[in-house]
Amino acid sequence: MAEPRSISFGTPAHPTISADRWLTDSRVYNLIWLGRWLERAENVARVIMAASQVAIQQGSDNQTFQQSLHGVAATWGIAIADPDQSLRMLLRDHETSSIHHSIFTARSNATQVGTVELIRAISDVLLKLGDDTIPLNSPAEAQEFSGAVLAGLDQVYRIIDDSWFHREPLSEEEVYRRFVQQ
Repeated sequence: MAEPRSISFGTPAHPTISADRWLTDSRVYNLIWLGRWLERAENVARVIMAASQVAIQQGSDNQTFQQSLHGVAATWGIAIADPDQSLRMLLRDHETSSIHHSIFTARSNATQVGTVELIRAISDVLLKLGDDTIPLNSPAEAQEFSGAVLAGLDQVYRIIDDSWFHREPLSEEEVYRRFVQQ
């Protein structure tokens, strides 16, 4: 068995042996964690978006909105000492559970397996999250900001789709090659 253990695309009788087709254990590890960190960031952003929509509909003030986010964070097991800082902690400042931390870690994994375009798109989301000049003093501002983060993550997902899953139709040659592999 070759080290590191690898999986190649192709049939067991005729594996395709080319460097760009090998999927090593470390690449699989980085792909899995890239997806997990992106999903975590998206989930937190969607919760902030939903909580801000509810707060806007109910006419809640910023303190009530922050309290609701504090409750959500507590159900996830995220300890936030000051409930009035819940939004900031979930967006940027919590050392392990913020969107910023999730995106930063996803970028680390992407540097091992992703394209330059993917790393740039992830970095763009990080730049948005790191911009301290954006006011986050109301549920409406939080909704707008989390929407911008989600739009950035959508761009990341489009790049992943285009890079790895090719949306264009398969050529006749590729269809035949895949048929023969089965």
